[in-house]
Amino acid sequence: MIEAIEDAFDPLNCHEVEVLKLGMGLEDSNRRTIQEISPILGLTVSQIEEIEKTALAKAIKKLLFNLLRQAKVRTQRHQKLGTPEGLPDLEVARKLLKEAHHMANLLGFATSSKE
Repeated sequence: MIEAIEDAFDPLNCHEVEVLKLGMGLEDSNRRTIQEISPILGLTVSQIEEIEKTALAKAIKKLLFNLLRQAKVRTQRHQKLGTPEGLPDLEVARKLLKEAHHMANLLGFATSSKE
């Protein structure tokens, strides 16, 4: 799961990554509020709120895009080739969509539950 979160951080700039990591407690397992992050980064609370909002949108968008793309490829392969050996592609696609939903909830929960 940490790998998926780090992958979702790829499109983010350094301030966005820092705000999310501090808010989620990924740096030192100590989750911080926006008010606590503000003096650490030397930014106003409203700036931190805006950075967090933008960062979450970017992170969730990338994560969902990657998982949806995998699901689409698997669905197309299933339609073209039929059911392959092993786990059917449509079932894997469903699992990927569930994982995307779970990760989106996790990222959203990590920031909303600390306020």
